[in-house]
Amino acid sequence: MQCMGFDRRLLHQVANQYYELDKTQEEIAQALGISRSQVSRAIKQARAEGIVVIRVVPPGLDFSDLRAELCERFGLRDAVVISGEGGPSHLVTQNLGKAGAEYLAERAKPGLVVGVSWGATLRELASALSTARPRARDLLTVPLLGGLGQASVELQVNDIASRIAKALGGSHLYLHAPSFVDTPEAHAAITSDSNIKRVVDMWDRLDIAVVGIGCLKPPSTLLQEGGFSDEDLGRLETAGTVGDMCMRFFDIEGKPVDTYLDGRIVGVGLDQLRKARMVVGVAGGENKTDAILGALHTGVLDVLITDDVAARSVIRLSKQTEL
Repeated sequence: MQCMGFDRRLLHQVANQYYELDKTQEEIAQALGISRSQVSRAIKQARAEGIVVIRVVPPGLDFSDLRAELCERFGLRDAVVISGEGGPSHLVTQNLGKAGAEYLAERAKPGLVVGVSWGATLRELASALSTARPRARDLLTVPLLGGLGQASVELQVNDIASRIAKALGGSHLYLHAPSFVDTPEAHAAITSDSNIKRVVDMWDRLDIAVVGIGCLKPPSTLLQEGGFSDEDLGRLETAGTVGDMCMRFFDIEGKPVDTYLDGRIVGVGLDQLRKARMVVGVAGGENKTDAILGALHTGVLDVLITDDVAARSVIRLSKQTEL
């Protein structure tokens, strides 16, 4: 650290963790051994020195052609495309969350069962919803999978489900279970518990499911917070995994990938998601191209909320794989 500020290496570390890896200032402070106020100052200095460049995108950009092509090519019921040009992934994630919040709020009717997954984009969706004034809708929000190891609290599905329920004026259920257990026998035992089973049974009664799409290319919440070792990730990549929804892994063609986690995941299955009246996938960023294309090929998604950069990359890759 220099007397007048921070050295550029530290500035880059702070900026990378804050804008690219979606870490909170408190998490960055603990990881780097500095105070939270120093993290805040470092973020401001990184912007002042041009290490971080933020561009404000004017409203009113028309992506109707991309929306139409996504719907036609992948058989979607609807698509929402926001601008992803020029902004850091942290801001794209925030804007995707806002778009997802608006979409959900418009369709959250009384009496519905709404399932939600975990991750940075769903966290931003919950945050965006919380700024609205709630009105009683008598809907129920349920987690679609168990908790993720040592992932940050605000990324955990129980926290996201409760915040969305509160924002929408509804109620929620907690799923007090890990996302995956050690053995299939442990899975059978935990899902037979009456409190867990109450949530699991709701997965066959979903009206709306809102899910993130994980990927194995950084920056990725799945890589950073999923609790997987390098060996685990290597096995997933070797098996052809490009992404996941609710810890259900698939390849670029949308086919389920056989992994060592089969039979141990405490989470909704892709077949159960297909039965929901509407499944909304929220994901963006060019690094998620393969994952989004694989998710679209599963046939699970009815609606995709993404950014224009990712949308063009997905469409381009889809055309290439047809050749």
